[in-house]
Amino acid sequence: MQWILDSKVDELTVRRVERILEGYIAVKVPREVRSSVCLTYEWNAAGLTLMEERPDTQGRKWHGIAVARFALERGKWRVYAWNGVQGWEEVRSILPTPDFEYQLEQVELDVDGLFWPVTDLDEAELV
Repeated sequence: MQWILDSKVDELTVRRVERILEGYIAVKVPREVRSSVCLTYEWNAAGLTLMEERPDTQGRKWHGIAVARFALERGKWRVYAWNGVQGWEEVRSILPTPDFEYQLEQVELDVDGLFWPVTDLDEAELV
């Protein structure tokens, strides 16, 4: 996975979060469907973005849709959803916490219907 280490996230935290994500991805996307869908993540200055990728109709190039963004701010992980109009918006129903795994679980549960499934490609942030 690609990442640019932001000064807010130390290397130990990056490695711990990546181990959690790798385990989550292995369970979320069964081996038998990995040729048609995969989950990836990318670190950048804004935080960590979880993406769903699918191949184009010819199966030659994969396109990613941003699912959620996690940002470590003042020692707590905040969760953001892509709203299609104004960009990334903090999810107010998911309170900030130092526990990344808990935040990932909240994205998986998707109580507000903000993350899964992304059905309108025009409104999603394509990567």
